[in-house]
Amino acid sequence: MSERKAVTITLELTPPQAAAIEDMLYQWNYMGGIGRSRWTAFYADGDGNFQPNARIDGRKPEKASPTGKWHRHTVEKESRPDGDGVYFMDFDGIAWAMREAEGL
Repeated sequence: MSERKAVTITLELTPPQAAAIEDMLYQWNYMGGIGRSRWTAFYADGDGNFQPNARIDGRKPEKASPTGKWHRHTVEKESRPDGDGVYFMDFDGIAWAMREAEGL
């Protein structure tokens, strides 16, 4: 699972949204460069003007959890009084599930 794959991500964003995404990606590179782990987040204001029309290698993104097991390992939903939640994704849970699926 240590092989790398280049992906092209296209987003339609406003200048402030693009700046926020760029800053988050900067933080990812920074954490990887110094060997640290931290949660990073981006507020997706879908009821505002955040409609990114995202594409990955030219196709619409797909949910990364084809089985309940992957979902359980990768997503946490924090309940709030309004019924909304916070979505967290940890790639490490997906990596372990993929390794297990391959019998490694």
